[in-house]
Amino acid sequence: MEKIDILLLDAGFSSTPILQSIMKLGFKTGVCGSKLADPGHLLADKSFPINYSIEDDVMQVVQNESILHLLPGVTDVSYLTAARIAEKLGLPGFDPVYVNDILFKKDLFRRYALSKGFPVPAAVEKLSEVNQLRYPILVKPADAYSGRGIAKILSSSELEQAYAIAESESASGNVVLEEFKEGSLHSHSAFIRDGKIVCEFFVDEYCTIYQYQVNSSCISVNLSEVITDNVSDCIQMIITDLSLCDGVLHTQFITNGVDFWLIELTRRCPGDLYSQLIQYSTDIPYSTWFSMPFLGMKIPFGEKRPALKRYILRHTISITNPTIFYSIEHYTPPCRVIETVVLKRCGETLNAAPFERAAIVFAECDSEKKLREYAPILKNYWGVKNVQEKRNEN
Repeated sequence: MEKIDILLLDAGFSSTPILQSIMKLGFKTGVCGSKLADPGHLLADKSFPINYSIEDDVMQVVQNESILHLLPGVTDVSYLTAARIAEKLGLPGFDPVYVNDILFKKDLFRRYALSKGFPVPAAVEKLSEVNQLRYPILVKPADAYSGRGIAKILSSSELEQAYAIAESESASGNVVLEEFKEGSLHSHSAFIRDGKIVCEFFVDEYCTIYQYQVNSSCISVNLSEVITDNVSDCIQMIITDLSLCDGVLHTQFITNGVDFWLIELTRRCPGDLYSQLIQYSTDIPYSTWFSMPFLGMKIPFGEKRPALKRYILRHTISITNPTIFYSIEHYTPPCRVIETVVLKRCGETLNAAPFERAAIVFAECDSEKKLREYAPILKNYWGVKNVQEKRNEN
C-alpha cells in the first residue's frame, strides 16, 4: 500500500481545492469521510471511509499510517477534530483547543468579545436573561452551521419555539440570543504570519434564497476604506490577544456603513468553493496558502490587499422546497459563465436550502459596475428543473 504523510479530514467537493493544492506540492495524501460518493475518495492517494467527527477513529488512522500532518477541510467539525489530535501529537498548524473553543462556539465567542470590548451584537444565553435585549432578536444554535436553526423573532410570544428549534440543532444544546443588527453582510479572510495579517480579502455576501445562508458573493466593491481598515484593525487585535498561529482567520460581519459587528469567526477554510472565488478574482492561491501552515511551511508575503484582477461572481444554486433534480436552468445570465460545479445527479432528491445545493456557478463580468449590479440578484439567472417539469415537456 502507498505510504501517505498527510490526512485531510474532509472528502467533500468544497475541500477538493485543498486536496489538489497539497498533492500539487508533492505530498502523498489520504482523506477521510463517511460519504463514499464524495470526490475526495476518488482523487486522494488513499481513502478512509470513516466519520471524521469520531476522534478515536481518526486517531487510529493517524497512528496506523504514521501521519505527519493533519489538515481540516471546510467544516467546523473537521477542524476541531484535527485540532484536538494535533494538540495531543504535537502536529503543526493549530491553536490550542481552548482558543479554538472561543473562536468556533458562538456562545463562548460572544462572552469573550463582550469582555474585551470587541464589537458584537448584545447577546445572552438564557431565556431568563432575554429582557436585557431589544427586539428583534436572533435565536441561534451555539455550534451549528450553514444558518441552520436560526430564527428572527419580533416578540416574546415566539421565543420558546425558536429557542427549542435552535437547541435541537446545536450539538452541545447551547443557544445564543442576540440583538438583530440591520446592515449588509460581508466576510473578511485574513492570512496570518508570525502574529500579523500579511494578506486579507473582503467579500460582499448575499442571502437571497435562505436568509441565513450566503448564496451569492463577490470580492467587495461596496465597503468603504474606513470600514475595511477598522475591521482589519479589530481582527488584528483578536489575533494578538489570542496569540493565534499562522493560517487563516475568517470572519463574517455586518455593517451599516458607520459601525460594524462581528458575527462569527473560524479558522477553517470557508465552504462552497470560497477559495476559488478568491483565486479567480485575484490570482492568489487561497487553498495552497491555507494548507501551508499545517505542512510546516510559511505563508508567502505579498500585497496585503491584492488588487482585483477579474470581476468574478460566485453563486450557489439552491431551492426553497425539496424536489427531484433533473438539471440546471440558465435564464440568460448577464455575464460569462466560466465554471459550473454540479453537485446533484439527475433523479436524486435535492433538499431545500440550507441543507443542500444543486450547483455552484462562477461567472465573469466586464466591469466593477456590473459586479455591483448583478451580485445581489444572481438567483434570477439560474434555477433548477425537476423531473416532473421535464416530463411535462414531453
